[in-house]
Amino acid sequence: MRFSALLHPESAPVALDDTFRYVILSALQWKTPNLELMVTASRQRFAVLYNQPLEESFTIETLEQAHIWGAMSGVKLVAVHKDELRVFLSAEVVGSNFPAIEELWKPIKGLDINRRLEVYFSSEHEAYSGRSDYLFWPAGKKALDSSNLGIQRYEMPVLNFCTEDIFNADDSAFLQFHPDIFQSSTSENITRTGFCPNAMGHIDSMIGHSSYSMMKCYLCPPQKSHTP
Repeated sequence: MRFSALLHPESAPVALDDTFRYVILSALQWKTPNLELMVTASRQRFAVLYNQPLEESFTIETLEQAHIWGAMSGVKLVAVHKDELRVFLSAEVVGSNFPAIEELWKPIKGLDINRRLEVYFSSEHEAYSGRSDYLFWPAGKKALDSSNLGIQRYEMPVLNFCTEDIFNADDSAFLQFHPDIFQSSTSENITRTGFCPNAMGHIDSMIGHSSYSMMKCYLCPPQKSHTP
């Protein structure tokens, strides 16, 4: 599968049989399955089922465009066939929102690369119940069952910020749930910035500087001398 700046493979492709494979992709998502704007962005995980190499089609480009247009938030499974996509929406999507989602896909279907593309929508319930008109629904059900799909909160790591206030905290419950802060901190290794070296390393890598001295310029800029 080609590299995508928006869609990230969560694992290597999995072979279901001699015909079908699937891959789990994830993307940053800012809308609920019912197209409501979320306060904070989350991670969306969905499966792509295919029987021909994805590199031989415009599937990834199409899904990227759908994501940009906000048409992917309710999607749990996309089954790919020649000139056809079967889009299975989350059971959370209410029936009244199906037309709105289909409307969001119209610009994607109008792209030059998708002139002959047909997109069909259904609920994941149909694949699970066996009442789907999709001929290969058993393979779709296996892909849906394979992983925890849908929209999930990001699990934010605990940063080792260790100011003097945290180090001297009397709250034993806080230290119990954040032992890494206490164990990695001593009164001697607190820098004048108020951050311990581990925290400096985290921030350093996020900003993109490899020099510790550059970080100190951000956090504690040198004081200008004033001449009378």
